[in-house]
Amino acid sequence: MVIRSGDFVPGQVIVKLKGDNHSIAPVEDNFADKYGATVADSFDFGPQGIVDQGKMLQLVLPEGVTTEQALAKMAQDPNVAYAEPNFIYRLEQPIREGGQQPPAQQPPAQQPPAEGPAQFLPNDLTGELWGMHNTGQNGGKADADIDAPEAWAIHTGRNDAPIIAVIDTGIDYNHPDLKDNMWTNPGEIAGDGIDNDGNGIIDDVHGYNAIGDNGDPMDGHGHGTHCAGTIAGVGDNGEGVVGVNHKAQLMAVKIFSDEGSTDSAAILRAIEYTTKMGAKITSNSWGGGFSSQAQKEAFAASPALHIMAAGNNGLNNDFIPNYPSNYDLPNNLAVAASDRNDNKAGFSNFGARKVDIAAPGVDIWSAA
Repeated sequence: MVIRSGDFVPGQVIVKLKGDNHSIAPVEDNFADKYGATVADSFDFGPQGIVDQGKMLQLVLPEGVTTEQALAKMAQDPNVAYAEPNFIYRLEQPIREGGQQPPAQQPPAQQPPAEGPAQFLPNDLTGELWGMHNTGQNGGKADADIDAPEAWAIHTGRNDAPIIAVIDTGIDYNHPDLKDNMWTNPGEIAGDGIDNDGNGIIDDVHGYNAIGDNGDPMDGHGHGTHCAGTIAGVGDNGEGVVGVNHKAQLMAVKIFSDEGSTDSAAILRAIEYTTKMGAKITSNSWGGGFSSQAQKEAFAASPALHIMAAGNNGLNNDFIPNYPSNYDLPNNLAVAASDRNDNKAGFSNFGARKVDIAAPGVDIWSAA
């Protein structure tokens, strides 16, 4: 594996120390001092493994010491489990995703046959939302969908449902079709400038900005808001789109800048936050770049189910891995993209061993 200088943040490393966690501060300080470095961040992923097996740190190296030099030296250090660059990742551009709200139109007036399953067709289920309800519109194959109306006849979600963390570019938490489904931190008082719940983040009312390390995860890019609309656009409100969950708790976790870039440290902070704040599901509609042992351990330590995009390169993930979806973990679910005819999307990655399932992913209309 060849790592070029543009693939990581220069002068920084992510290092995992061996040993227990009984003396966190001395371990951090002594190790950083040994290399003339400073601790930019440290990570605590809870009781499921990492915190009890050694501390994970983000270090800023002293001037004149390159990342490559530090990694080579740390590889010989008996106190180091592993060290890696602070990798840079860039958001893949969505392919053929509708980035706007669809025109206000009703779904095809096709009712299920009398002997068929019951359906609920909300008033914001437009004909553009073929992935929810495909009756063959626009040349599609009838029933090549997720059977959303049949599911909605049974349940449409609830506002006290398990927390879904959208780890992405943030969410427009003021969006008229999302604001009522945003998770609200019960321990935080909005706008008072105080870390009321003592989690280290001020005013994290609806989530966390991990790239900026603050409590405002507003989306200035659009991708996270788009994903959130599909997950939980408010249902049957006569506006915009309907999500799979009409009611939900969406936690906004911003790892990408508004220009669409991030690094390992931000991703680690994001996973740490979702674990600490009780998310049960995470949405990760991003990927590509280098494998990170630190990220793999963070996802593994989380009790959440992590929904991972399989990738948009048309490659076989069994032979050319895509991360984070390729991490071999019991709580990762890798998802390919299908089209309105129930075929694999041409751009979608695939793999009999490394991709678990496919879901509608072409011409997807959502919140914007």
